[in-house]
Amino acid sequence: MSLVGRLEDLALADIFQIISLSKKTGTLILKNKTKGSAVVVFKNGQIIQAATDDIRDTLGNILISKGYISEDGLTRALGVQKNMKGVKRLGQILVETGEISQEVLEETIREQIENMVYSLLAWEDGFFNFDLGNVSVSDKIEVVTHDFLLKAGLSPEYLLMESARVLDEKKREKKGKASMPSGVEQSPAPEDKTKVSEFAQFLQEQGVAPSIPSAEERAVSGKDRELNQLKSMFEELRFPSATAEITLLILRYASELVSRAVLFMVTRDEIRGLGQFGMEFHDESPDRRVRKIRVPVKESSIFSDVIRDKRTKIGCFTDSAWDMYLIKELGGEPKGYFLVPMISNGRVAAILYGDNLPEDRPIPGISGLEIFVHQAGLAMEKALLERRISDLEKQLSSGRHQPGTKRA
Repeated sequence: MSLVGRLEDLALADIFQIISLSKKTGTLILKNKTKGSAVVVFKNGQIIQAATDDIRDTLGNILISKGYISEDGLTRALGVQKNMKGVKRLGQILVETGEISQEVLEETIREQIENMVYSLLAWEDGFFNFDLGNVSVSDKIEVVTHDFLLKAGLSPEYLLMESARVLDEKKREKKGKASMPSGVEQSPAPEDKTKVSEFAQFLQEQGVAPSIPSAEERAVSGKDRELNQLKSMFEELRFPSATAEITLLILRYASELVSRAVLFMVTRDEIRGLGQFGMEFHDESPDRRVRKIRVPVKESSIFSDVIRDKRTKIGCFTDSAWDMYLIKELGGEPKGYFLVPMISNGRVAAILYGDNLPEDRPIPGISGLEIFVHQAGLAMEKALLERRISDLEKQLSSGRHQPGTKRA
């Protein structure tokens, strides 16, 4: 498979999806007249490396700015690296010498790759070229990227969902500043007693989180309201612009029913956190905390029955090792939870977790949510199929227009 073209014709988000679905290994080279060059390296469909001309921070500078290492520690590590003639990466040396832990190194590299990808997804024009196989990044871009290699890789689908939120927040901030009269300072809003997570706040600012019902809405019965809501959500699900939008719609629907929810992505080897709302942690960003959650598929956990039977589960945590791990990472043990699988192409592609901490109210009826998640899985299949067909049509069209092509 080879992809060559213009970003005006095929958006970068779609390119990521194609490479991810086909699980290809290769290097995506991007060129833009004003923004320069960029490279994204994929291994089996996962992003393991990224670099842009715009972001030139070295790993050492980033670690110093975050307070993880001292200048003396960096100097010593660079000396070791020089003596070894660059055989080992700087991060590996810092871990081996005890300057930082492996977890700090991976998290730092992960954040840097995420930031680079988010900046690239804002590109609306330019040229792209995806080369299969291992390509030397240094041959394609001036920035040294040797130290920013993440062996585990990042899911393009997760990055697309996060970028949709990040880019929208930046647009909102820019629009808000432009609307403020010059010389006038915006007074801080009164502090809300009910704290919300970053994702919940994002939903509220977008006008998609639960709002105070009007008198007419309160007059509608609970069942009618749920039915009307389900119809409205189905309308939005009919024409999603990207798979990231589908995952956002699932979390949005869940926000109408429970206090907290986490969407987990299911891969061949593990179940990992993708997005959330309602989670609260004193020492860490909820979104970042959730993205660190990893549960092996083959180990026994609350997810095991759902993956095996492909059915919704309402239950309580046990004292098993992975249940205890989830209780700790989710910030408490609720009286009950629900798990709703999203089936795509015959397999469980994602699982929606929900509970009512800290109020600990009983789990409500979720039949409407089950129907919606089921339809979301079908919408995901449709979106991915349409993308594959579109890619195939472009390849066939390109082949027909190549000079020297003969008909059989």
